[in-house]
Amino acid sequence: MLILILGGSGLGWWLTQQSASSAADQPEPEDLQKQIVLLEGQVEYLQGQVGALLDENAQLLQKLGTLGMKGTAKMDPPPDAVDPPDYVGMGLEMMKFRKLQALPIPTTTASNEDVEKSILAWLRKQQPDDEAPRFALALNALGWIEKLVDPLPLRAALLRIQLGGWYDEATGTLLVSDEKPAPGKPAPDRPLALAFGQLLREYGPTLFPVPRETRLTTDERLARESLLAGDAMLTRFLYSIQNPIPQSISDIPAEDPDHPLNQVALPYYMKELALFPFTRGFDFSQSLHSAGEYSQMNAAYSRPPTSCAEVIEPERFLEAMRLPPAQVEMPSTEVLGTQPYWDDRLGRFACYSALRTYSSDEEAGRGARGWKGDRLLAYAAPEAKRDHAVWQTLWLTRDDAEAFFKAMRSGLSQRYDQPAQLDVGGRFTLNTQERQTRLIINRDGLGVLLIDAATADFAEALSRL
Repeated sequence: MLILILGGSGLGWWLTQQSASSAADQPEPEDLQKQIVLLEGQVEYLQGQVGALLDENAQLLQKLGTLGMKGTAKMDPPPDAVDPPDYVGMGLEMMKFRKLQALPIPTTTASNEDVEKSILAWLRKQQPDDEAPRFALALNALGWIEKLVDPLPLRAALLRIQLGGWYDEATGTLLVSDEKPAPGKPAPDRPLALAFGQLLREYGPTLFPVPRETRLTTDERLARESLLAGDAMLTRFLYSIQNPIPQSISDIPAEDPDHPLNQVALPYYMKELALFPFTRGFDFSQSLHSAGEYSQMNAAYSRPPTSCAEVIEPERFLEAMRLPPAQVEMPSTEVLGTQPYWDDRLGRFACYSALRTYSSDEEAGRGARGWKGDRLLAYAAPEAKRDHAVWQTLWLTRDDAEAFFKAMRSGLSQRYDQPAQLDVGGRFTLNTQERQTRLIINRDGLGVLLIDAATADFAEALSRL
């Protein structure tokens, strides 16, 4: 007995033939042989149709991946690649894994310079005009960075190395760096670029609306970046468990001076802030995922963390009645007829990073643990090398304020290479030829005021804020 499995018109034809033959006499052997030959032809035809459809489907998927790119018919593979990376397929799989209901991002390879230009354009939208250079001026006034820089181009270079690509909002295209790493150097992490790009496209307008009514503080910005970067890091990590990606055993560790991240000339303190979303953000996203998987993470974008303190301690973020950071009120910000050019909240991680410069991780962690709120003001000092700065911090308890006061006092003594002096009534004064520095416990023992001014009269005026 001969059994044939048919589909489409072949099955209809076979049923018709069977119906007709049931009312007729049994066919001759020659007729049966002819029917078998016809059926075999039908099967061969259908197999050819299936193959053609599979080829067409592959071409459509490739075109979908390059949809919207100007003058591009298909994704160009690297010149020496035999089989180009399937970024579109990987993106589809990662979106399904992350449970994002959206079309895949059109993807193409691009030079490092083009990737950095796209990142820089996004960063300048987030911090327009001279906002970022003014932030650098304020940190320089505090003495936390020595070199004045425009941090955004340097941050763009840092992000390009970290991610290996970027989602370009202008074209709706994911640009993947075509960099070929030197021997012993880590390669760009393409899966991380895909995950970050998809999440930036999906949630970027919610986290970072442009235009916006008010400027995000440094603390708020870092917290929101931590949600986005941490989500991408976690997605890439969980994806890699099911889809292992071999790593070169010659990849140098991140702390090595020759690591590409360490070749970017971003001041150390600012680099610490820039890396925070990827380091602490990963732990934060793990906590959210453990609490409610991706539904919990999706909900976080509608009520993002308001402070780095919530990123460092996710249980604070997950509380039903979470408390916002304390507002540092001042009767007036005018000092000697001058208004500040910078008014900001730095946050708990900024406190920790400042203390960590001259203290152990444990001492810095203890000094920043009870952070409740802060406010940094910076004023121009045209005739001096550095501007004036005043930083008011608030703490949960008097013990927390005392711990911060002691750690900061030790750091100031080391920075200015001056012997530690006994403080009188919660006040520490350190004067050099160029700087007038004060550290004062105030606000009923729950606040610490740091002043770093270029002149004695301005320092005295700042102490009355």
